[in-house]
Amino acid sequence: MTHSRFRRLVVAAVLALAPVFSPAMAQTIRNVPENNASVARANNAALAYFKKGDYQRTLSALDDIIRRHPNAALAYSNRGAVYFQLKKYDEAVKDYTQAIGLGQNDTVTVLNRASAYSKNGEFDRALDDCNAIIRVNPRNAVAYRVCGVAYQGKGDTERAFTNLNESARMDPRAAKTFVARGIAYEQVGQSDKAKADFSQAGRIDPSTVTPAQLAEARERAGGPRPAPNPAPPAVTAAKQTTPDLAPIVTAQNAPGGETRVALVIGNGSYASVPKLPNPSSDAKAVADSLRAAGFKTVHLDNDLSASAMREALNTFSTEASQADWAVVYYAGHGIEVNGVNYLIPIDAKLKTDRAVQFEAVPLDSVLTSVESARKLRLVILDACRDNPFLRDMARTVASRSVGRGLARIEPESSATLVAYAAKAGQVASDGVAGQANSPFATALIRNMQKPGVEIRKFFGLVRDDVMAATGNAQEPFVYGSLGGDDYFLRKP
Repeated sequence: MTHSRFRRLVVAAVLALAPVFSPAMAQTIRNVPENNASVARANNAALAYFKKGDYQRTLSALDDIIRRHPNAALAYSNRGAVYFQLKKYDEAVKDYTQAIGLGQNDTVTVLNRASAYSKNGEFDRALDDCNAIIRVNPRNAVAYRVCGVAYQGKGDTERAFTNLNESARMDPRAAKTFVARGIAYEQVGQSDKAKADFSQAGRIDPSTVTPAQLAEARERAGGPRPAPNPAPPAVTAAKQTTPDLAPIVTAQNAPGGETRVALVIGNGSYASVPKLPNPSSDAKAVADSLRAAGFKTVHLDNDLSASAMREALNTFSTEASQADWAVVYYAGHGIEVNGVNYLIPIDAKLKTDRAVQFEAVPLDSVLTSVESARKLRLVILDACRDNPFLRDMARTVASRSVGRGLARIEPESSATLVAYAAKAGQVASDGVAGQANSPFATALIRNMQKPGVEIRKFFGLVRDDVMAATGNAQEPFVYGSLGGDDYFLRKP
């Protein structure tokens, strides 16, 4: 494929497919209708092996999909990511190119190929790819970072810093950009600026600047004009020790110049019951997606005690009173007692049903924190998980009911919505082994990238995705009502 033809292909594809995020591997199943059950098993196996670092078994699972479904473009793209992690950059380029030829010419795949080209020393080809994305979408911060890496590899320091600076300006919450620029500063002898960038990366995401992570980044950069490692290609959401799979999205301003703020909480490290694996990764991915959708401020807090939750909500309420939109997202355990819903902090013990009102945070407190927003008040709860506190909870009053899921709620304020991961009385899934996000969070993240989707349709799409992912076992539900105004997460 010639570069000019490829550029035309990218332009057409990105314009037609405006949502640009790392697709979950489950999308391959939807793209290949035959033998869905067997493909699903192969995908789940690949994801589980990949998360464990067992790349050979990951390859075997993806090979199996490709052998049975040779036009499964996303499987080629994901196999390219595994080859990248194995430092088989020629193979990675071949698979990315095959995926692009089959129609998987989304932003992520193209930038992943650019990263592989850079690792192979083919910097001009890397620049062709990332500049093609920039021409179509000049606000893609990741593309500028990848370009900066390629220019550094070519020895063009001035253009390298121009692109890395632009990437940092566009997305000041991208820790990897500050790590890349910090390494670039190191290599031109500006140690003070390098330290400042590493410190900034650490404030955003401490896992990116551990000694092991920095040593690996410097090793990958090696040589007289080393290129800092671009964001490793994505297979699905994972921790920093594996390829970065957070959604690659393009930040934009909120529609109509509105001021939008959000508080995002993920509680998983419970002291008295087994830990939940996904809330922290769910919260981070949702926070990133809200920032990309134009929210002015997104506060991300994980593993909060009862006092910390109350303080976070109290502080956020002041900010919400000056905003058009105020959103609270919570992932973790929740409980319903006598028709009252509570969110459970990580230090709760809940030895008795009576203790709930003292150790947990009422949902009413969350609603109060957003009630002063001028236009839309939105609470999103992935808190209907099967609750282990119930097994050992002593009942002090025989007539006091304790629910399996959250109870139905009818918000009293107008223009207020409360979205449950599962409708009243149902239990929501935290995800299967090997998946970094719950089905509800995965659906939220996917649909947040779509431009021009009105909020009511947005939650309808989320419902459909979750129902499909859980075999109709989990049905998200939205309580509350809106008037005749339209509310868009992203500009049409």
